[in-house]
Amino acid sequence: MWLVECPSFWDQGLVRPLVTESGAVVLRCDSCEAVWRTLADFEEQEHVEPDEPDWLVGAGVHVRPGTFRWAAQPDVEAAGLGSLRWRALP
Repeated sequence: MWLVECPSFWDQGLVRPLVTESGAVVLRCDSCEAVWRTLADFEEQEHVEPDEPDWLVGAGVHVRPGTFRWAAQPDVEAAGLGSLRWRALP
């Protein structure tokens, strides 16, 4: 599932929800890997670009490779994002 095309002018990726190891649901571009911690951050275009070695997104939240998964409908609903218009992946 995906929300919109990445707003970054340099990218053509899709903004998708993912579940971090801590259980937080964040939005992440599947191409440039920009991360938005909240929907408000996304609307304000306030993203983070996590990098080695900690891959930190926010306090206690990281996206280390192998520790997260792309979210499913129940995940986004539990995170309060279920009312958004999610699209099926091609």
